Amino acid sequence: MVKTENPAVERRAAENILQRGVKFKIAAPWYIRWFKKTITLKVKSPYYGTLMRASAYYLSTGLKDHQIEDVTVEQSVALMSVHGKALSKAVAVSVLNGKWKGLLFTKPLARYLRWHMTAQEMCAIVTMLLVYGGTSDFMNTTRSVRLMKATTPKLGQKVQGS
Repeated sequence: MVKTENPAVERRAAENILQRGVKFKIAAPWYIRWFKKTITLKVKSPYYGTLMRASAYYLSTGLKDHQIEDVTVEQSVALMSVHGKALSKAVAVSVLNGKWKGLLFTKPLARYLRWHMTAQEMCAIVTMLLVYGGTSDFMNTTRSVRLMKATTPKLGQKVQGS
């Protein structure tokens, strides 16, 4: 029997994984290395504000899907050098996942992650956040509000002539 792929099942599985959190290990900072060699960071389903910040960092790159699909090695190196900082900030914001933590520690954590994560790990986290982070829920809410048409005038009874 041949199994067919079901995108709804795959999406649900990815959303469940993101709700529980995805753990990844990186080298511990120098002042912790006396006790532990690695630390574990966990990326969970982002709050709405966190998703907005991470999306803003991603959109600040100006990258489009068609630019990323068929790139040469030289183009990929150029994209990485130009947009790497913004993508590492998006990952740092998602790891911190909070208003004040995000405001205070995004830049230092992004700098640390750039030097202690591989490009594959960074890319996997950014992709997971953008695809499964909640943008579809936002779009569904927007469509529902648009369909409600709360601002349309309510018409009263028809005017009857004498």
